[in-house]
Amino acid sequence: MDASISPAQDFLNVDCPHGPFETDIEKISHTCHQDTPSVRSQQEANLVVPIEISRILEGGISFFQGGLMNEGKTTWYAFDVERRLFVAVLASTGNNIPAVEKLNDNQLLRYTDAAGYRRAEFVTVIGAAPAQVREFSCMANQLLGNESETVSRPTPEDTITKTFSLMHNGKILDLGEGRKRCEIKGKLVHFISQPLQEPILRAY
Repeated sequence: MDASISPAQDFLNVDCPHGPFETDIEKISHTCHQDTPSVRSQQEANLVVPIEISRILEGGISFFQGGLMNEGKTTWYAFDVERRLFVAVLASTGNNIPAVEKLNDNQLLRYTDAAGYRRAEFVTVIGAAPAQVREFSCMANQLLGNESETVSRPTPEDTITKTFSLMHNGKILDLGEGRKRCEIKGKLVHFISQPLQEPILRAY
């Protein structure tokens, strides 16, 4: 399931803040990651929150639910530390779905109704290297270590919900608010979603 993603070698030379996420590259490299069922084996899964997302106990999850021009669009981008995976689930009630014949072995298209309506779920999974696990952990610890401050950020009209969560030992961590924290959240979302863009675009 591994893909040819360039490890963030420069990041290995950067000191990481201490925190709940492991940043010792030796420990990360020698920790056996959890076995994961093949992507295609989840073809019949039918859950409100897709199985590829709900099983994450350690990592980060970016969630978006659209309105207006983005109505019917729901997306999850996630990083699964225990399985060393980048994950994307793009759900749609419209016609913006990939061509099945273009999907690779680490992608699938399924239809679900557990959320109370019928939707297509396009799943893409890519393996992560130990260096990428460390990079995620460094940023996550940095986010948690920054001081929180009260800020007011309006929600765009074409967005119903937009959140980012860190999971540790199966629990959602309090990320607080503040300009610096929002900046690090943005970097984490980019880190998680960027490697998935190429295989996603190839499927359309």
